[in-house]
Amino acid sequence: MAEQLRTLEAEGAIYAEFADPESDRGGRATFTRYRVVFTPAEIFEYVEASLAEQEFIAALGKTGDFTASVLAIRSDKYRKRITEYGNYGKSRTRHGDEWDIRGCTASFLGEDLEALVCGLRRDRYVPMPGLGPQSNQDELVLNALKSVAVSARRLRSRSHGRTAFVVENEYDVQDLVETVLRSIYVDVVREEWTPKRAGNAKRIDLVVPSVGVVVECKYAHQANAKYIADELKVDFESYHDYAECRRLFAVVYDPEHRIDDPELFSRDLSGLRRKQDHEFFVTVVVI
Repeated sequence: MAEQLRTLEAEGAIYAEFADPESDRGGRATFTRYRVVFTPAEIFEYVEASLAEQEFIAALGKTGDFTASVLAIRSDKYRKRITEYGNYGKSRTRHGDEWDIRGCTASFLGEDLEALVCGLRRDRYVPMPGLGPQSNQDELVLNALKSVAVSARRLRSRSHGRTAFVVENEYDVQDLVETVLRSIYVDVVREEWTPKRAGNAKRIDLVVPSVGVVVECKYAHQANAKYIADELKVDFESYHDYAECRRLFAVVYDPEHRIDDPELFSRDLSGLRRKQDHEFFVTVVVI
């Protein structure tokens, strides 16, 4: 809320991400970031609603009582608005529980402003520029993956006595890689599967469907460079069964420096892979 209010003051607009209308709704919807420009009247209404919401939240934190918190709102307009919040105020979940969302941000906004900030006014949204051509996106992914080793060291020795995050296996590597990729892409998918071939399928560590990027994670623990290289070569072949793969990044986490020459290792395994009518480019990153 504070960020949006500051942006409204500076630009007369807010920024939001909405699901693309034609994208898959089966848990893999893609999103676009938009600039939403407000009219002067909408800015006034939004600020006024935000102030009322802050009064409600402050009272709710002290009393824990919905009615008392509503009465703490100075404006009759907003007291009435949230208590009469459409058909959404009280409803039943599929488990039979009562769900009361009166007092949520939308209940303060009014019908028109709610539609604007919740993705229902496509005519009012200006899409933000994408991340650029494929080469630029590849560079973004590569830089993000190179930061994983630094992140791992930082999380191993956290400040203020916080519990350390120790990278002990490939799943820990996947967690870190997923985290850094989500700072760039909203559609990162964990543990996708390739189509079955001869009754077998391969589990893919991470996929970014919007840009055709696949990420394979390895932990060089108690394994030498040749073993890891041979394992990666086998893995690479399986990705020809995954048509969406256009760019493959293989991250090899090597904290014990079992790979003597990371640059040579990466160079030997990186490059174009082609099989029949499918091809993708491989980049191996040793960190």
